Amino acid sequence: MKQNNKTCTNCVLHTGIPGITIDDDGLCSLCTHHKKFNAHEPRLRKYLTEEMENLFKKARSKKRPYHAIVLFSGGKDSTVLLKLAKEKYHLRTLAVSVMHPLVNETAQHNIENVAAKLGVDLVKIYPDVEVYKKAIRMGILEGPKYGLGEFFGCDVCSFFHSWLPINYAMKMDIPVILEGSDLSQTGDPHFLQSERVSEEAKKGKKPYGGVHDLMMDAIGEEYKGSIYDYDVEEVTGGRYPSIVSPFTFLPYDYRENFKEIESMGLPSKSFRTIYTNCSATPFFSYFSMKRFGCVSYIKHYATEVRRGYPNLMQRSVKDTDTANVLTREVVEAMMDEYKNVVLYVAENKMTQETMTDAQKEKAIKMAPTYMEIFGREVCDIFLQDVLEIPKYAEFFGVDLADVK
Repeated sequence: MKQNNKTCTNCVLHTGIPGITIDDDGLCSLCTHHKKFNAHEPRLRKYLTEEMENLFKKARSKKRPYHAIVLFSGGKDSTVLLKLAKEKYHLRTLAVSVMHPLVNETAQHNIENVAAKLGVDLVKIYPDVEVYKKAIRMGILEGPKYGLGEFFGCDVCSFFHSWLPINYAMKMDIPVILEGSDLSQTGDPHFLQSERVSEEAKKGKKPYGGVHDLMMDAIGEEYKGSIYDYDVEEVTGGRYPSIVSPFTFLPYDYRENFKEIESMGLPSKSFRTIYTNCSATPFFSYFSMKRFGCVSYIKHYATEVRRGYPNLMQRSVKDTDTANVLTREVVEAMMDEYKNVVLYVAENKMTQETMTDAQKEKAIKMAPTYMEIFGREVCDIFLQDVLEIPKYAEFFGVDLADVK
């Protein structure tokens, strides 16, 4: 792992992370950006809300099979967003779920259950497993070549979640795509207008940057013209959808989303992030630690510190009404513990089958801050995910010892 990096005096980001610089006041580039534009955010939120409502009105004005696609993962936020789109904004909505190999059973069950409960059409896309594996492997081994940083695994995986539905939207003339990220994930309000994407594409800028190039290098010329391909004429042809993350500018409280799920007659516990989150996160973080000296989600944790936003508490299975914002010191301690446990398991090639009770207790004791905040159940689930690292290394054809 890289050492001697300069760390932001306000959040937890450091100069070993691609794109992060520290100014003379000790602030990282993201904190400087936030400080500069924070005062304007209330007006921006108001503007984006109005723009979104106008976009919906325009979408409803034309006869079409669907007004909007909701990217539906089976988590709490996309569930509430799907309900919001149909019941508050009266959009004819198509729920689209990309069922790649890492989608867990809880999320799969939620997808079926919620779509039936809300009475919305549901399309499941099952990407070619070999295509998915080749793309992720390319991201692991050569991510920096394509401009990918510490979040490389999720960036490549998110391409499947987003780009495949975008292709559906262009072919079916669906003008809006809604997705459930909040400010802890995006950092800033997110509203990507279709016209802006088309104009950027005309200048040679692709919507998902280097990931488009990575995809073609990973899967080859035989996939030209497929749903994985990038067609500049299609993107600039006027049917590229606007992509909106409403929870990044509407009033948002994840605790209210849990209550909304309960009001739907669904068990909110099944929608907690610890159960629906991807189990490959520690696997991807292993490479981020080795290459950049940080966990994959460090920018999300930095947003929690910067905005005073309780992102990490979403992973708790405790009483959600008692959530507290975690301090910089606590987040740093948790990330150090995360690194220690991941490296301990990965470098000793432990699995669910080979880990002894003594080794399990040693790993748990390496994470006292996690234990204090989240309790034993969450820590056990986290450890289960860490123990999947050797399995994922084999699945994607990567030797952990070769990581540089």
